[in-house]
Amino acid sequence: MVQWTAAATAAPETWGISGPVFMLCYVIAAALAVGLGYARRAAVLRAVDPAWPPAGPLRPSETAMLVDDRRPVLAGLAQLRGHQIIDSSGKPVRTPTDSEQRHLDPISGTLYAHLLGSDRRRVRDMVTATGTAVRGLRDSLTARGYLFGDKQRKALWMARVPLLAVLALGIARLFASSGRPVGFLVFAMIVVALLTWAVGRPTRLTQRGRDALANATAGNRHLRPANAPAYSAYGPDSAALAVALYGGLVLWTLDPALAGAAEIAAGGGGGGGSSCGSGSTCSTGDSGGGGDSGGSSCGSSCGSGCGGGCGG
Repeated sequence: MVQWTAAATAAPETWGISGPVFMLCYVIAAALAVGLGYARRAAVLRAVDPAWPPAGPLRPSETAMLVDDRRPVLAGLAQLRGHQIIDSSGKPVRTPTDSEQRHLDPISGTLYAHLLGSDRRRVRDMVTATGTAVRGLRDSLTARGYLFGDKQRKALWMARVPLLAVLALGIARLFASSGRPVGFLVFAMIVVALLTWAVGRPTRLTQRGRDALANATAGNRHLRPANAPAYSAYGPDSAALAVALYGGLVLWTLDPALAGAAEIAAGGGGGGGSSCGSGSTCSTGDSGGGGDSGGSSCGSSCGSGCGGGCGG
């Protein structure tokens, strides 16, 4: 063991920089990159694009789209049932009036056309039939600043650049170390890689979208299925808004026969669980402190005499 340590100490230093010194510099660079990356991520998440039109009230299907791509279909189904346009089997029983056609969400109109011409009334069939309308709804909400678009995703990717540069430096050091112990460097790079993913991880909602969903939820708590509301008492669109906010369980409360015929999952969005979470996955989720802590641990370990085993 003494001979191995002596050999490592006598070996030429990679790039003329000892392992402990390199690791200290690497950890400092990583901490700065994490701070810059998360600061940029937070700025992107909170940014308001001047090209966005002013925020305004959302239809039930639009509120549902803030949660996931399947829920607008369930909201449309609830809206059709709330207006008594379909029965408990999902079969259309009358034609919407001109006034109703203007009032119904576009998703509901597309869904009505599908139910009128097909006996396929399970959720997955309705999702397929309304795919074009749902994509149009997503594009509309993106253009209006509620959902993240390509511009924001590119900005999040650019927030990774400082961390990617630190990773590239670590990779270069690994290749140049020529078999010297690099355990601490590998550990630090794994931490940096995880933080790099976290900084640029995709999210669904912009700040405007998060605010809209939070406000809609706060203003419609009386529609929660746990409160056993009489949806008809709040208007024909109340069930659609409740589905948008609280999921497929609302349809089981509104019309169990319809929910069963459509094979809607009792606890969620009709077999396609919520993909946003409105708060957790769409928040900034900064965890730079955790990354700094890991880096400091490695730095202090180097300083306590690990020799060339930190970073080559």
